[in-house]
Amino acid sequence: MKPSPVPQLLQPWFSGRPAPAYLLAGDGAGLADLVAELWLGRFREEGKTAELVRWTAVDLERESPEASFRTPSFFFSFRIFVLPDLAEVKKAPREAVLAYLGAPDPSVLLVLPCAERNAARAYSAVAGVKSMAPREEQVVSALAGFAVATVRGAGKAFPGDAAEFLVRWVGLDYSRLKEEIGKLLSFAGDRTEIGVEEVREVCVARGAVDPFVLARKLEDRDLKGCLSMLRKFAAGAEAADYHGLLGAIAWSVRKRLVARGTSLSPERGGRILAALSLIDRGMKGESGLSPEQVFEIRLLKLLG
Repeated sequence: MKPSPVPQLLQPWFSGRPAPAYLLAGDGAGLADLVAELWLGRFREEGKTAELVRWTAVDLERESPEASFRTPSFFFSFRIFVLPDLAEVKKAPREAVLAYLGAPDPSVLLVLPCAERNAARAYSAVAGVKSMAPREEQVVSALAGFAVATVRGAGKAFPGDAAEFLVRWVGLDYSRLKEEIGKLLSFAGDRTEIGVEEVREVCVARGAVDPFVLARKLEDRDLKGCLSMLRKFAAGAEAADYHGLLGAIAWSVRKRLVARGTSLSPERGGRILAALSLIDRGMKGESGLSPEQVFEIRLLKLLG
C-alpha cells in the first residue's frame, strides 16, 4: 500500500532525520498515532526495519521506560513507542521518561501526546525533542486531508466539506477517524463518491444523535427537543464523544449561515456559536463539571 502523504502541518518533522521524541500538546494529542504510522511508513519505504509499540498508562507504570527503551532489538533498526496522554500518567513514570530523554537511544523514537499544554512544558524544554501545540483548525485540516487521501486511495471521491464534517463528528483523534473511514468505505460499496449523507448514515445516525437535527432545534429554540436529544446522546456517550458532537453542530451552523435562502439569522447563528465556544472551554476543564452538565447548562441559557 502506498504510504499516506504527510499533512502540511507535520511536514517540518519529516524533512530530516528522526528526532528522539515528538511531543503533541493540546488538540494535537489526537495526531500521535498518525505521526507514529507516518514514521513507520517512511522507515519501511527507505528499506529499514521498524516496529511500532503502543503503550497504555498501565504499561508505563509497570515497565521501566529506561530499561525498555535501551534494550536493543535484534530484529528492528528502529522502534517507535507511542505513549499514553502524559497528562494522565502518574508522576514517577513521567519523570522516568524525562530522565531517559536526557540521553536517548538513537534507535528509539517516542511519540508523546499531552492534551494538557501546561503538563507538556517540561518535555518540550528537553534538547532534541520536537514539540507542537497546533490550533484546532490546523488539526481538523490535517485529519480531513488524511481522510480525503485515504478515500481517494480506495478509488472514491470524498469532498473536503464532507471530510471536515467527519473529523468534527468523530473528534480530533486519528485512531477513531481511521476506524470510521474503514466503515465508510465498506458501506460505500460500488459508489464512486462518499458525501455528508453517507457520513451521517454510517457514523452518526445509529441510535445516537444527528447533529444536523440538533443544530436545527437550537435554531428553532426547541428546548424540549434539544434536551431530549442531548440526554439520549448522554446515555451511551464517552467524554470524547461530546467534542465530536460540539464540532459537528458548529460545522452545521456555520454552513447554514453562509448558505443562500437560510432562515437562520446572523444574530441567532452568532449566539449559538458563542454558546458552543463556551461549552468547548468548559469541557476542557475550566468549569469542573462533566461534559453533559456543561452542555445542558449552556443550552438552557441559550434557549431560555
